[in-house]
Amino acid sequence: MPLERPKSLRELALEYLRNRIINGTFQMGQVLSERKISEELGVSKSPVREALAQLRDEGLVHIEPQKGARVFTLSVDEVIQICDFRQAIESASFELALQRDQAGLAKDMDGVVRKMVETKNAGDENAYIALDNEFHQLIFEHAGNDYLAASYSRYMGKIAALRKLLSQLPRHTDLSLDEHKAIAQAVRRGDLTEIKELLAEHIDRTRKAYSEASSLLSVSAD
Repeated sequence: MPLERPKSLRELALEYLRNRIINGTFQMGQVLSERKISEELGVSKSPVREALAQLRDEGLVHIEPQKGARVFTLSVDEVIQICDFRQAIESASFELALQRDQAGLAKDMDGVVRKMVETKNAGDENAYIALDNEFHQLIFEHAGNDYLAASYSRYMGKIAALRKLLSQLPRHTDLSLDEHKAIAQAVRRGDLTEIKELLAEHIDRTRKAYSEASSLLSVSAD
């Protein structure tokens, strides 16, 4: 059994920052101090700076000359574009996944949905959101197309952070769970038309929820 390579300081800093942005510990628009983060991690500023540069490429951090880094913010228009992107790429990947491995996709999605029910009942919001992310990643894993997977992966952190933000809204998680159950059932039946309709409704609710709740969530409506 091959030994796992220890994570570099850059990778540790990247994981630390990405997780805290996604789970909302670092809030949208929050200034990120290289000095403070390096002290918290017990590393020099160099790996922190490299991690911030990577997160900038992922869209999770904005870096301004002379001002430093801050967590990304989302306007309503940006959320609409993210939803359009998801609609296009997830629909295409679902079609491939059903053609290539419907049984495997159905089995894996059923397993994730069962865990989503358990974590929701336990009130573990962060675990539920992690499973929500995993559910959608399964589409790309079973589609078997590296280019589609890479395209989704580039914006996965921002999509995950958006899920966390919307989880603050009343009944959002209840509706989310019902929608994931319905999609998993349609996958089991192999009904691509129904899957695409359910996916469109699921993503459209994200679009509408963010637009309607932008003031509640303290985000930009530009």
